[in-house]
This record gives sequence, C-alpha cells and structure tokens, in this order.
Amino acid sequence: MTPLTLVAGAISLMDNYLQSVMYSIENHLNTKIVLVSSGLGNVERGFEVSCARWFQALKNHTDFDVYLLAGGKYPDAVSIANIKRNNFFLKKLSELPILPEKMRWELTYGVEQISFLPGLLAELSRINPDIVWVKDVPLAHLIMAAANLPNFHYKVIFANGGIFNPQNYKCFDHIQQLNFGGYEKALEAGISGTKMDLIPNCIDAEELWSQCSDTGVRQKYGIASDDYMIVCCAAWNRYHKRIDYLIEEVAKLNDPKIKLVLCGVEESDTPYLKALGQKLLQDRVLWLTLPAKQVPSVVASADLFILPSLDEGLGNVLIEAAIIGTPIICHPHSGAKFIIEDSQWMRDLSANGSLASRIVQMKEEPPSRNAIDVLRQRVYEKFSDKNLVQDFTRMIEKTLTSPTQKSAAIH
Repeated sequence: MTPLTLVAGAISLMDNYLQSVMYSIENHLNTKIVLVSSGLGNVERGFEVSCARWFQALKNHTDFDVYLLAGGKYPDAVSIANIKRNNFFLKKLSELPILPEKMRWELTYGVEQISFLPGLLAELSRINPDIVWVKDVPLAHLIMAAANLPNFHYKVIFANGGIFNPQNYKCFDHIQQLNFGGYEKALEAGISGTKMDLIPNCIDAEELWSQCSDTGVRQKYGIASDDYMIVCCAAWNRYHKRIDYLIEEVAKLNDPKIKLVLCGVEESDTPYLKALGQKLLQDRVLWLTLPAKQVPSVVASADLFILPSLDEGLGNVLIEAAIIGTPIICHPHSGAKFIIEDSQWMRDLSANGSLASRIVQMKEEPPSRNAIDVLRQRVYEKFSDKNLVQDFTRMIEKTLTSPTQKSAAIH
C-alpha cells in the first residue's frame, strides 16, 4: 500500500467521522426533550430535585432542545396550573381520620397530577416533543395514554425513582432504572434489558459545594458549637421516611447535647410527628422547610446525617450528604448499597435501639477524614452530571430508534 493510498484512506475516514458527528449534532438540535414534574416548584422531594437537575445537565452539556414543565414556579420552567398537593383545602380533606396515612398522601398526590394533565397536554401539543421523561407513575401512565391521541408522536421514558412493581411500568417505551436492585427486579419480571438503561440521578457537585458556604447555620438555629447536630433531609412522614423512628431513637439517648434538625416538608401525618417530637425531645428537635439552595449548608454544618427509611429507589439526599462530606447512617437498602457501597455507613435500622446504639458509636468514635474523603470521591465520580449526561444521551438515542409500545403491541 503506497503512502498516497494511506493518506487518501485517512482523509476518507476523517470525512466519514466528521459527517457522522455533524449528523449527530443536527439530530440533537432537532430532537425535542420534555421533562415533566407536577410537584416541581411546590415541594422539594427527590423526584422534583432530580428532574430539575437532569434538565440543567441536558441544557449545559448537550445540544438537545430541552423543556421543563412544572406544577409550580421554577427557573426556566413552563409553569402549568394545577391543584397543588399542599393546597390548604386538599390537605384538610386528606386529614380525614378514616383514611390510612399512605392513602392520604396518595390522594393529594393523585389530585395534583390529574389536575395538571389538561395544561400539560396543551403544552405537549404546542412543543410537539420527541421524548417525554417523567418519574411520577400515575402521571406517566396518563402521558403514555395521551400519546395515542392524534398529532402526538412522542415516546415516554419512565424513570423508576420509587420502589415500584415492574408490572406497573413495563408498558413504557423505555425505562431508566436508578440502581441495580430495580434493574434486576425488572429483568426477573420479564422486562427486556434492551428497553432499560441503568442511569442514576445526576448532581452538579461544584454547584452543591458552592451552596455550603453559610458557616453561621448553627448559630442561626441556636445549636451550640459543642452540641452534637444530627440532620435528616426527608418528607415528614411515618409510612416511608420513618421520622417517628428517628425521633424515638434519638430520645432513647437522653442526651441534652444531641440536637435533631429535620429538613423537609409537611405531609398528612406531620402533626402527629411534631407532637411526638415535642413530647420526647422538646426543644432538641428543629423542623425546617427551606429553599433547596439553603439545605446543603445545614447538612455541611451537621456532625451526622441520618436517613431512617428502610427502602429507597435511590436516595438523592445520600448522594448529597456523601459529596458534602458529612458522616452518614442509613439502612442497607438497594439505593444505599448502590450509592454508598461501603457497609461502614450502613446499619440495620429495622430494630428498636439499633439506630440509637450506632449514633453513640459515631459520636464517641467519629469516622476518619480519610474515610469521608474516599466516600466523597467515589460518589462524586459515580453521580457527576458531566459523566452521566453521556449515558442519558445514549438512552435518548436508543429510545428514538426503538419501536413504540403501541406499535409493538400490535405485532
């Protein structure tokens, strides 16, 4: 082979490569992605936070034409009218004692999503997207059903952020699993690996660190420098986040220097929890509902971060606490095993007294700076938005070229 032939071949390969790159860029520019969250702008759960983070990551690191549709006011989002889950009258209705606690929450959550739908469909008709990404199961099913309407041609990516039965989400065009547990459970239920991708929630670590700059948090909330400050970031409920268990375990220690800070939002059983906190901890428990950007400084100011839930689809707050560098106690559920990996930070929290004894151990023998830094670096590398957005892009491209579920059903 002559040098001239080699040069010609190299030029041809480079030309093909440039054409493929230009084709990819052109396709990305023409691809419309809509991310949907009925609660974004109204509440600060992991579902809403992760939706906003993916929107920002796609805006910052891809050429997709990306839209954010929210139920409340949020930067760069289209706000859609709805009956919000924290609406005064809806909350009063949900407090009916004849309803179990979980059903009360489902009532408010369901009304929000159903009332959100008409405005959402109007926006989808206007935007005419190629892909709709959503985490809320009831809303996802409504969006999937609407795809059969005339002039709607989008595909639905369902992000499995909860602890859902695979039968409840197998119908979607594509599924984003957030951890190995959810992925394996879906495979066992017969969902093909070709219609799933394992991509956890992403985080902009640099932005998170920049939000930890408030060094006056303890003074602001009356927590002395020699107090042992425990923080938990979770919705104030019993049925999932087990805030009652956390309060009872801290109370077992009977130590006036241990202070519990609960960052979260009210739910139907919050009045019971506040009464319990007042009874067992009195002024040693603090309830804070803060803007999302103020929460990292609270976590950074704490001596210990605890998430007492026994199961999580992932657990954004664990990612944040690890990257901030606050020592952690959590249950070894699938989300924690995927995020934390190291059993040093996990303890079986299903038994009475288990958490209390672990708090004592952590207080008397704090983890080393090296152990905290190792966890921080590992979690940062795994959940960095700059890394994960590449996987997200491949998932979108795969979904665009796969058969739609309704056409697959016909065959």
